[in-house]
Amino acid sequence: PPLAANADSQTALRQVIDYYHETFKQSPEVQEYLRSRGLEHPELIERFKLGFANRTLGYRLPEKNRKAGAELRGKLQDIGILRSSGHEHFNGSLVVPVMDENGIISEVYGRKILGSRLRKGTAQHLYLPGPHEGVWNIEAFKASTEIILCEALIDAMTFWVHGFRNVTASYGTSGFTASHLAALKQHDIKRVLIAYDRDEAGNKAAEQLAQKLQAEGID
Repeated sequence: PPLAANADSQTALRQVIDYYHETFKQSPEVQEYLRSRGLEHPELIERFKLGFANRTLGYRLPEKNRKAGAELRGKLQDIGILRSSGHEHFNGSLVVPVMDENGIISEVYGRKILGSRLRKGTAQHLYLPGPHEGVWNIEAFKASTEIILCEALIDAMTFWVHGFRNVTASYGTSGFTASHLAALKQHDIKRVLIAYDRDEAGNKAAEQLAQKLQAEGID
């Protein structure tokens, strides 16, 4: 069925994420990508609503020459799901929504899965436009006083499928946000294990973040 044309922005975004989740289940190429990363885990896929954007979203939208279609497409452009050209922002990507405990989506991450077949210079990591909001796997903050903090969502999901469920991710080395700090303090997290990439950028960012957290009374 087509997406509801009169939906508010959050409902429209949720409908798109639901559609990408259904598309994921019918797309062997993204399932193979997850397999190659050791992430083919049914509970991970369902719990975190993993999806796949494959250029078919437009067929689920009302026609753009109709008022309802123009309105909904405009809304999805404002959110960042569609670009000004009308193309899907996350096309060719594994899609991971960042949701709170009530299912409100505050951010969406996309990871291109084609790798070497992409045009040179194509960004492999995509987000919605604007500042990053929200914390992935916020439920973990209620269940543990210790949180593993990764540099990227793929890394965090790798911990998760291996049984380390008390894990979340920054948005890159410079992507630890006010949302992350607020969640740590709100849930009285005692200790953060910073698991950034072991390269120069990761080591430097981890050291700076450790100092910032210690100043907030977090080990």
